[in-house]
Amino acid sequence: MKNRKYRLLKNRVQKYRIRKYRINIKGTLVTVKKRVYLFYFRSKRRDKYFEHDIKIGTPIKDKSGNIIGFMPSKEDSLDRLMDLGSDFTDGRENVEDAAIRNIRSDKLHMALAKLPDEDAALIEAIYFRNSGKGMTVRGYAEVIGIPYQTVHSRKKRILVTLRKLMEK
Repeated sequence: MKNRKYRLLKNRVQKYRIRKYRINIKGTLVTVKKRVYLFYFRSKRRDKYFEHDIKIGTPIKDKSGNIIGFMPSKEDSLDRLMDLGSDFTDGRENVEDAAIRNIRSDKLHMALAKLPDEDAALIEAIYFRNSGKGMTVRGYAEVIGIPYQTVHSRKKRILVTLRKLMEK
């Protein structure tokens, strides 16, 4: 009877045994909590990915398993594209981008024409004067003689209205 109770107790202790998580730090095993252990090994795997996996090309094998070439790594591919200049445009605007820009510009001007004169004047002053640089909200408020916060809230309201008009 005594041996049976001892065995049951021993089995319960083994069943609920607390696992010790250890990390090797400079040759010494240090006991840590499970979260620290998991974080450590995930970050170690991430470091390995950035140091090794991303830099080494993947071998290309034929049906018999012989290596016939290497697919370049992500880092190598970017370097090669930059050298060739094939990933970057030559600075000229392509036809599609120009057409989209013109359509958006036309929509904006049509939406501005639908705004009341005061609202259109505010948007023109802030965004279109001085070769497209405009003036500051604070400067516009001083020019027309109303508080800055009033001009700012009007600007926000007008921009919401413009977005709605342009979406139609």
